[in-house]
This record gives sequence, C-alpha cells and structure tokens, in this order.
Amino acid sequence: MSRSPAAAPRDVVRWVRAILVVFGLLGIGFGSWLSRLPSVRDHLGASTLEMSIFGLALALGSLSGLVFSGRTVSRLGPRQALAFCVIVQGVALPTAGMLFWVGAIVPAVICLALYGFSFSTADVAMNVSAAEAERAIRKPQMSLFHAAYSLGSVTAMGLGALAEAAKIPVPFHLIIVFVVIVGGVLLALRFVPRVSQLEMAEDHGAQDPHASVHTGPIPVIQTAPSVPRNYSPWRDPRILIIGLIAMSISLAEGTASDWLPIALADGRGFSNESAALTLGVFFVSMTGARIAGSWLLTRFGRVTILRGGAVLTMLGIGMTILIPASWVAVVAAVLWGVGCAFGFPIGVSAAADRPATAIRDVAAVSAIAYTAYLLGPMMIGFLGEHFGLLNAFWALIVFSVIVVIFAGWAREPGRGSRGVAPPLPRTE
Repeated sequence: MSRSPAAAPRDVVRWVRAILVVFGLLGIGFGSWLSRLPSVRDHLGASTLEMSIFGLALALGSLSGLVFSGRTVSRLGPRQALAFCVIVQGVALPTAGMLFWVGAIVPAVICLALYGFSFSTADVAMNVSAAEAERAIRKPQMSLFHAAYSLGSVTAMGLGALAEAAKIPVPFHLIIVFVVIVGGVLLALRFVPRVSQLEMAEDHGAQDPHASVHTGPIPVIQTAPSVPRNYSPWRDPRILIIGLIAMSISLAEGTASDWLPIALADGRGFSNESAALTLGVFFVSMTGARIAGSWLLTRFGRVTILRGGAVLTMLGIGMTILIPASWVAVVAAVLWGVGCAFGFPIGVSAAADRPATAIRDVAAVSAIAYTAYLLGPMMIGFLGEHFGLLNAFWALIVFSVIVVIFAGWAREPGRGSRGVAPPLPRTE
C-alpha cells in the first residue's frame, strides 16, 4: 500500500468493507462468550458471585487494555495492532474455555483477563482505522461500522443457541468460532493501509485535506502545528467533554443491556421470555438506527443527531419508569435503542477530527466510554438495590441532559468552522 495520503476510490471502498468485516467478526467473538455463559455456569456449578468475579476479570482486563491502548496503537499502527490482538484473542478465549472445562479456574480467569486486554486494544485500533476510512471516503460511516458489530453480536447469540441445542461443548465451540474470526480478520486486514495516514499525521503534523466528511476536499492544505511532546488527551477539555458525551450514552446502553429485562420482570410483571424479547427490541432498534446513520448524519449533522438521540433516550426511559402498560414498554425500548445508537460512534468520529492526535484522542474517548459501559451498570445496580431498578433509571435522565447541553463540542469541522480541525490545546 502506498504511503500517499490520497487513496484511490476503489482502495477506499475496500478499506471500508474490510473494517466492516473486522467489526462484525469481533462482535461475533465477544458475543460467542456471552452466549455460552449459562453453559459455563452449569458446568462449573458456579454461584452468582463466582460468575460476577469472572465478569470482573474480563472488565479489569479490558480497562487495563484501554489505559495502554493509545500508546500501543500509536507504536504498532492500527493494522498491526489489530493483527496482533486478534491472534491473542484467538488463543486466550478458547484456552480460557478449555481451562474452565477442566476446573482450572485461576489460570482460566487469567486468560479471560488477557482476552479482555487484547479485545479492548483491538477495539481502539479498529475504531482508529474506521475513523480514518470515514475521512477518506468523506461520508459518515462510523455508525454503520458499529451496526456491523451489533449484527455480529446478534449472530453470535443465534450460533450460541444452536450450539446449546446441539450440546457442543463450550471449548470446541470457541475454537471453531475463533479459527474463523482470526482467519477472517487477517484476510480483511490485507485491504487496510499498512501505514496509517493518522500515524503520518502524528509524525509530521500534517493537516488532513479532507477535514470534513461533509465538505469534500479543502482546496488549500494548511500545515498544522506539530504535536507537543507533552500533549495528553487527558488535559484537552474538548476530548474530555466528547468522552463525557460518549460515556453518558454508553451508560444508558449498558444499563439497558444489563438491567432492562430484570427491571421489567420485577417491576412490571413481565415473564422472563417477554422481558428478553423486549431487550431484543432494544438491540434491533439500535442496530437499525446505526444502519441508517450515514444518511442521517449527512443530512442533519452530529449535534442535531446527538441532541435528538438524547431526547429519545429520555422519552424511552421516562416511559419505562412511569407507564406500566406492556405495549408502552415495547415502544419505550424502541425509543431508548434509537436514542443510544449514535453516542459512541459520533464520539469516536469527533475524537478523530484532529489527525495529528487522533490515535491518542480516540483511545481516551474509548477509555472513558467503556469505563461507563462496564462499570456504570454496577452503579445502577447499587441504586436499584436501595430504590428499585426502575427508580434507579432516573440517573440516566441526568446523563442524557448532559448530552443535550454539551453536544455542540462534537460539531464537525466543516459545520461552522470552515473545515478547520480543532486546534491543539495550549501546553505549558
């Protein structure tokens, strides 16, 4: 692949398709583990507390990976980081499954944490490459990439159900799945640039000529100031606020995933099957909205979509809390799912607006958002223990209001700023 910053259109299309494949396959990988958790629990005879410890090990591994992901992806590059991390995943999770199956709990938990570490690093790498591909094709695509991940997760749930019905042991299931995933990702990466344009921007401080996915090429390519050696996204107010936006929406998404079925079963008298189907409505609505995201973002822009999504989220949550009718809960799940669809994809796109620091900025926003996604639902569970789960959902309304207030910070460079990427923050 040439080091030229302007890829041929066919190459860009192949790049976009390759990243779509990567998102989908990594969604299948993580979803496959989730789909077989009941089998792992039954095989081990594990208590709820023990299963929580397994989940905590995965979460801590993921958070550790996010802490180092900016440096890792900057050093290896998105393509190389993805290749390395997917191979580690392909070894770590099937090995964890085999160790659980023979009762070697401690080494299994270590492998699970290693999988979490490599998964979160790969997640940042694929989001960085996706952001760069989005800029190259000059159309909003990030929500479509995340729709591919959601579709991969849903596919994994179906495959897991088939494996359960066929009584396929968890280790054998995971080995088959990850052989396909590793092979598929490595093949897809052949169409991802070997040398990232964002890496070159970090090295040379060059301003991307396609600073907006809406305005097309900017006629005059300006030279951006070089990145200060002591630059840190954690001292950049814009990146922190974008992270807060992504975190707020991710908290609403993670809470629905973890607690909506239980809240409907306990607080509204839903059967377990009906509560699970309502969660399915949430996921389908979110995925459908993400598929339509390119058209919506091109037409309305990030700020309008973020604020509209936050309002829909508030409506969905409010209806869930206040109105006991079963059909209202289904409508609320649709609104809640559509409202949550764009927060994290837009956050990643906004974090990548400044090519010179995009890798580190995307890593920081991802770390903030995933911290909320992984740990935020625990906070909701704590509130639910004391006030009831439905009442605990009121906290999500507060975070949605935060999105409405700060959505302007995610505005595209091409809307109201003449296509100029956000300036670097001043450093001492």
